[in-house]
Amino acid sequence: MKSSSIASGRLFAFFGSAALLFSLHCKAGEAPDLTGGELYSEFCASCHGFKGHGDGPVASSLRNKVPDLTLLTRRRGGVFPAEEIHQIIDGRKTRLAHGSSAMPVWGLEFYGFEGEDAARRRRVAELIDHIVEFLRSVQQSDK
Repeated sequence: MKSSSIASGRLFAFFGSAALLFSLHCKAGEAPDLTGGELYSEFCASCHGFKGHGDGPVASSLRNKVPDLTLLTRRRGGVFPAEEIHQIIDGRKTRLAHGSSAMPVWGLEFYGFEGEDAARRRRVAELIDHIVEFLRSVQQSDK
């Protein structure tokens, strides 16, 4: 059990470091031309898979099963939960696998280290909206 805990800690440290390095590279003001699909590939695909099926390269090493993001609408009775997804990404709504709201997976990382102001908050919301719209576009139909 202890070696499992150490391995989990190392995995968390690795991804935390990767997120920090990426945040230095991609702040809100520096990502004006990235599409929702490109943002998803950079921030989400390692866990959720490149097509959103929960089969990303690191999914099998995580403690919790990674959800299939192409089934969001189906799981919500035919309604795409755009606001809920936005809140999960920006950290207002927490998921056990994503950590606490004090350290959301990507919300604060889009801000970088220069602080937060109204323009930067709007830009971060816009980037997250791009990801949400990409996720809307990959939803499986009920067929």
